[in-house]
Amino acid sequence: VALAGLFGRAAHRVTPGSSNPLHPVVAGRRYSALAGAALIGTALEAGLLHYRGAFQNPYMVLPVTLPPLSAAALGLAAVRPTPTTVHWARLLCGATAALGLAGLVFHAYGISRNMGGWGNWSQMIYQGPPMTAPPGFTGVALAGLGALELLENSLDG
Repeated sequence: VALAGLFGRAAHRVTPGSSNPLHPVVAGRRYSALAGAALIGTALEAGLLHYRGAFQNPYMVLPVTLPPLSAAALGLAAVRPTPTTVHWARLLCGATAALGLAGLVFHAYGISRNMGGWGNWSQMIYQGPPMTAPPGFTGVALAGLGALELLENSLDG
């Protein structure tokens, strides 16, 4: 929720007519780095919780590998915004956003496998796996894509 507020405030700073506008290149670099740091934190959290879950599904390795790659690409694009770095960061952030949506489906399936499954949904929502966790990747990756859009527009013009 705090990240959503930070990125919302950031979006206001680059809106035309803002009281204290930020240059698009500066904003793109700052917000790319912020999104990369947020992806690292989210991946660490997923790693800890998936480790606790004993990696019962081979796909559980994706949330601890793909988001750090996206974070590295965002960091590189923030430091050296070239068409190549922005392109790769965009591809990896798009894959991370899709991963968050796919994770939602995997978590729903995980709940269905618990004793009682969706028939006992009021208890299984708390039991886990948490349905609200994977879309966090999607939100942060979309913020990263917005930052990359600022960088890409500055490269074009």
